[in-house]
Amino acid sequence: MSLPPFTVIGGYLGAGKTTLVNHLLTAAHGLRIAVLVNDFGEVNVDAALIASHDGDTMSLANGCMCCSLTNGFAQAINAVLERKTQMDAIVIEASGVAEPGRIAQYGQMYDLPLDGVITVVDAERIRDQVENKYVGEVVKHQLLQADIILLNKSDCVAAETLGDVRGWLASAAPRIPVLETARSNAPLDILIGRGGSQQATPDVPLRFTTTTNHEFLHQTWVIRRNTPIKRAAISRLAKQMGSRIFRAKGFINLAEDPERRYLLQQVGQRWVIEEAGLWVSGAARTEIVCIGPRNG
Repeated sequence: MSLPPFTVIGGYLGAGKTTLVNHLLTAAHGLRIAVLVNDFGEVNVDAALIASHDGDTMSLANGCMCCSLTNGFAQAINAVLERKTQMDAIVIEASGVAEPGRIAQYGQMYDLPLDGVITVVDAERIRDQVENKYVGEVVKHQLLQADIILLNKSDCVAAETLGDVRGWLASAAPRIPVLETARSNAPLDILIGRGGSQQATPDVPLRFTTTTNHEFLHQTWVIRRNTPIKRAAISRLAKQMGSRIFRAKGFINLAEDPERRYLLQQVGQRWVIEEAGLWVSGAARTEIVCIGPRNG
């Protein structure tokens, strides 16, 4: 039985991590997500959605669950793994002063496949936080350990300021893709890649609107090839795409093993190719679905 993939959500205090977690727990996505949080009190779940609550674990009617980290990381992970067959994905909300890369390493000690590290930053405060003599180094590490940076509260700053922050992030955290959000509103397929559907609608722009007047546009597109492709070529492609996309997922017809299909999973610069069974007769072809900025 394979273990569910896990995503780490990091970022300094007040960036919007818990708001993001609330979206994941309550959205109508159909996935059974286990979320590990530091404080139940900050998780805003409608009482009507809570199926049971035993103090350390809260089970929701939609199949998701929330587990407290109060008694330690190991105990929370073990509690989730006892129900691993019921979970599609695990999300860990790191403390505001924690390094998400370290949390990712802890999770991999349990052989959990890492789906990605998402760092949420406050568009208004991130530059001041990095320059702060007390917390600056921690915030820098949170940025550099990310696979994707969510530039949150982008609706709270002027367009010129937002452009300045974008430029600053390109220098402070080079080659890490940046997704602008308001109120931590981000597409699920960007946040959770392996836990999501392996199918996507090709060539259709993914458009989502926040509760503000801002709109954020993203594009979904597909790379297709009907003839087998070498693993080295896929590796080059993944490296080239890393700073230009948020996510990529798809089946590959590898020239080195054409009888079996392989699954590419990519978030930012992090990517993996995994065996995914035999091809159905006549179905062998490479098809990779990518999500990135419009015109990316």
